[in-house]
Amino acid sequence: MISQLTFKLVCLSLVFSLTACATAVVGGAARGGYNTDAASGSDASITSAISASYVRDDLVSAFDVNVSTWRGDVTLSGSVPSQRAAQRAVELAKSVRGVKRVVSNLTIRER
Repeated sequence: MISQLTFKLVCLSLVFSLTACATAVVGGAARGGYNTDAASGSDASITSAISASYVRDDLVSAFDVNVSTWRGDVTLSGSVPSQRAAQRAVELAKSVRGVKRVVSNLTIRER
Protein backbone atom coordinates (compact mmCIF):
# COMPACT_ATOMS: atom_id res chain seq x y z
CA MET A 1 0.00 0.00 0.00
CA ILE A 2 1.28 3.47 -0.86
CA SER A 3 2.08 5.60 2.15
CA GLN A 4 0.46 8.99 2.53
CA LEU A 5 3.83 10.74 2.14
CA THR A 6 4.58 8.88 -1.10
CA PHE A 7 1.15 9.78 -2.43
CA LYS A 8 1.66 13.45 -1.56
CA LEU A 9 5.09 13.50 -3.20
CA VAL A 10 3.74 11.97 -6.41
CA CYS A 11 0.86 14.46 -6.48
CA LEU A 12 3.22 17.34 -5.76
CA SER A 13 5.52 16.38 -8.61
CA LEU A 14 2.52 16.33 -10.95
CA VAL A 15 1.44 19.76 -9.72
CA PHE A 16 4.94 21.14 -10.29
CA SER A 17 5.13 19.71 -13.79
CA LEU A 18 1.74 20.98 -14.86
CA THR A 19 2.22 24.38 -13.23
CA ALA A 20 5.57 24.96 -14.90
CA CYS A 21 4.10 24.06 -18.31
CA ALA A 22 1.08 26.28 -17.77
CA THR A 23 3.28 29.20 -16.71
CA ALA A 24 5.37 28.97 -19.86
CA VAL A 25 2.46 28.46 -22.25
CA VAL A 26 -0.08 30.87 -20.74
CA GLY A 27 2.49 33.54 -20.00
CA GLY A 28 3.85 33.29 -23.52
CA ALA A 29 0.39 33.36 -25.07
CA ALA A 30 -0.41 36.58 -23.23
CA ARG A 31 2.58 38.24 -24.89
CA GLY A 32 1.96 36.71 -28.29
CA GLY A 33 4.70 34.09 -28.09
CA TYR A 34 6.39 31.59 -25.83
CA ASN A 35 7.82 32.85 -22.58
CA THR A 36 11.56 32.21 -22.83
CA ASP A 37 12.98 34.97 -20.63
CA ALA A 38 14.68 34.41 -17.29
CA ALA A 39 11.54 35.41 -15.39
CA SER A 40 9.71 32.26 -16.49
CA GLY A 41 12.26 30.04 -14.72
CA SER A 42 12.07 32.17 -11.62
CA ASP A 43 8.27 32.16 -11.74
CA ALA A 44 8.22 28.37 -12.00
CA SER A 45 10.54 28.14 -8.99
CA ILE A 46 8.31 30.48 -6.99
CA THR A 47 5.19 28.50 -7.92
CA SER A 48 6.88 25.22 -7.00
CA ALA A 49 8.12 26.54 -3.67
CA ILE A 50 4.66 27.83 -2.72
CA SER A 51 3.00 24.56 -3.73
CA ALA A 52 5.57 22.60 -1.72
CA SER A 53 4.86 24.73 1.35
CA TYR A 54 1.16 23.84 1.00
CA VAL A 55 1.97 20.12 0.88
CA ARG A 56 3.92 20.43 4.15
CA ASP A 57 1.29 22.58 5.89
CA ASP A 58 -1.42 21.14 8.13
CA LEU A 59 -3.96 23.90 7.41
CA VAL A 60 -3.58 24.48 3.65
CA SER A 61 -3.96 21.72 1.08
CA ALA A 62 -2.07 21.86 -2.22
CA PHE A 63 -5.15 20.27 -3.78
CA ASP A 64 -7.32 23.24 -2.79
CA VAL A 65 -5.15 26.12 -3.98
CA ASN A 66 -4.01 26.86 -7.53
CA VAL A 67 -0.89 29.01 -7.70
CA SER A 68 0.09 31.04 -10.74
CA THR A 69 3.06 33.38 -10.94
CA TRP A 70 3.94 36.07 -13.46
CA ARG A 71 7.13 38.06 -12.93
CA GLY A 72 6.99 37.57 -9.18
CA ASP A 73 3.31 38.44 -8.83
CA VAL A 74 1.45 35.46 -7.38
CA THR A 75 -2.26 34.77 -7.79
CA LEU A 76 -3.99 32.21 -5.60
CA SER A 77 -7.29 30.70 -6.65
CA GLY A 78 -9.43 27.82 -5.50
CA SER A 79 -11.66 26.93 -2.60
CA VAL A 80 -10.46 26.45 0.98
CA PRO A 81 -12.34 25.22 4.08
CA SER A 82 -11.93 28.35 6.23
CA GLN A 83 -10.89 31.99 6.38
CA ARG A 84 -7.89 30.93 8.45
CA ALA A 85 -6.79 28.53 5.68
CA ALA A 86 -7.08 31.36 3.14
CA GLN A 87 -4.98 33.66 5.34
CA ARG A 88 -2.40 30.93 5.88
CA ALA A 89 -2.16 30.31 2.11
CA VAL A 90 -1.37 33.99 1.58
CA GLU A 91 1.16 34.02 4.45
CA LEU A 92 2.98 31.01 3.04
CA ALA A 93 3.04 32.50 -0.47
CA LYS A 94 4.43 35.82 0.82
CA SER A 95 7.20 34.00 2.68
CA VAL A 96 8.73 32.61 -0.54
CA ARG A 97 11.78 34.41 -1.86
CA GLY A 98 11.15 36.32 -5.09
CA VAL A 99 7.45 37.00 -4.46
CA LYS A 100 6.63 40.66 -5.11
CA ARG A 101 2.93 40.57 -4.26
CA VAL A 102 0.15 38.06 -3.64
CA VAL A 103 -3.40 38.39 -4.93
CA SER A 104 -5.89 36.05 -3.29
CA ASN A 105 -8.93 34.97 -5.28
CA LEU A 106 -9.60 32.17 -2.79
CA THR A 107 -13.15 31.39 -1.81
CA ILE A 108 -14.38 29.76 1.40
CA ARG A 109 -16.31 26.51 0.95
CA GLU A 110 -19.72 26.29 2.53
CA ARG A 111 -19.90 23.80 5.35
